[in-house]
Amino acid sequence: MHNIGRIQLYTDIPEITYDNVIDVVRKAFNVHKQNVTDINYLLDFDMGIQPLQRKEPKKYRADIDCTCIDNVAHEVVEFKLGFDWGNPITLVQRGEKDSGTVDEAQAISLLNEGYEAEDNKSKTQKLARFIEIAGIGHTYVETRKKDEWQEGDSYFSLSVLDPRCAFVIYSSYHIDQRVMLGVTYRHDKSTGNNYFTCFSKDRRYEIVNLEEIINGEVIEEDKRWRHKNRSGEINPLGRNPITEYIRSYDRTGAFEHQLSEMNNLNLMLSDFSNDVEQNTQAIFHTNDVEFPKEIITDENGNEKEVVKKLKTGDWLQTYTPQDGKTPIVEALAINYDYEGMLNNIQQARARILQKCDVPSRADNASNITGLATDTATGWNAAENAANKKQNIIEGCKMAEVEVVLAAIKNSLVIEQSNPMLKLRRIDMKASFKRSKNYELTTKVNFFATAVSHGIHGLHALRQMNAFEDVNQVWEDSKELIEAYQKSIFEKSSSNQEENPNSNRLEQDMSDQIANSPNIDTDRS
Repeated sequence: MHNIGRIQLYTDIPEITYDNVIDVVRKAFNVHKQNVTDINYLLDFDMGIQPLQRKEPKKYRADIDCTCIDNVAHEVVEFKLGFDWGNPITLVQRGEKDSGTVDEAQAISLLNEGYEAEDNKSKTQKLARFIEIAGIGHTYVETRKKDEWQEGDSYFSLSVLDPRCAFVIYSSYHIDQRVMLGVTYRHDKSTGNNYFTCFSKDRRYEIVNLEEIINGEVIEEDKRWRHKNRSGEINPLGRNPITEYIRSYDRTGAFEHQLSEMNNLNLMLSDFSNDVEQNTQAIFHTNDVEFPKEIITDENGNEKEVVKKLKTGDWLQTYTPQDGKTPIVEALAINYDYEGMLNNIQQARARILQKCDVPSRADNASNITGLATDTATGWNAAENAANKKQNIIEGCKMAEVEVVLAAIKNSLVIEQSNPMLKLRRIDMKASFKRSKNYELTTKVNFFATAVSHGIHGLHALRQMNAFEDVNQVWEDSKELIEAYQKSIFEKSSSNQEENPNSNRLEQDMSDQIANSPNIDTDRS
């Protein structure tokens, strides 16, 4: 690998035009190729292609050289895909009283349905795999064409791009480091050409081999023997349709910081396997032992006497010679501390998983329960790491949602009365759901307590974190939840009128006379 973390691409050009777009993409593409090399290495590493990092070739018993890989990297990625990304990211209403839009909740539910129509679950997993392994991922959004749209389809199309064939260029000129270009490209094997599609905020450029723009109007220039310069086409969305996701601000994968330790673990495991096999196929050392001999004929017909080789099942008989020497027959082997070596391997493996925030799923923690279990086995640390990453991913997701809203408004088939046309980014937030190590009864009890004490039902459902589409559950259950809350507080008000002391937390001295009428009766 060249780098730890993917290099972020920048340009110092204040504005992208047809005059400078090729130069900007050409410079960024040269850096992007370094990222591609690193991404290929990480993807191969996850697949188990992990060559041993030996300083020198194996010298002792070079005929036995085991390559044993403990693919901890894949275990880390699989855990992240299940725990952090096990449920797709959905959208929920930020609050009912933030904008006053009547159909806001319904519009968000329809938007979630649009994502569902685009197979959001499987595409989330595809995107997450790139993010967790390579540290970055990309999505592409466009308006679904009128002739491709059918009843029940989404008004937009969502695609996950391979980060080896897509990149985003940011601005080093503007202080906010805004996105200047989103680029995706493909290689045509039949012609050998590379075709780049580049999106600025207002233009779309098709570029061949980073040499000429082939779409848009021809720009008349008095320059002979050159490609005809074209202007590109208008970007109908008015924004970059390629959204770049990052896992962390150092743009690394989930196991990238522990690559050195993983290579060392593979080396320890391979050396241990080598020792087992070397002792199994040990070379025998003898001293003061005379082996039987036999006569063999070589290719030329010549006879010669050679030591007879022992075979499996043969007997070796030795005698004590007259000089009193004791014959020695023993295996030539290195004595390892097998128990210590296995402990080192186990501890190294556990240390890697701990640093990657993967909890222990096999430790015996039967004597502790609840939050203590989460802390002891690492689930609490896994949740904290997921929360930290969630703050970054949420910003990426909402940037994608802005593109989705632009694609919906650009649709030629959407009804003008559709409430999604009025949606804004500020009206919603991303909702993440993880399979936490808590019982469902605990979540239900929390929800019942929150609702009965006046917490808004939507916020209680969101914090409960038990449903995939919180907004849809709220839409379907809103009337019953509000009716339940109303009955609770009406009953509370009625009890207050009948018993003015119902709000008292404990008795005091004023209750003494009523409880003990024989004491101080003159006061009654």
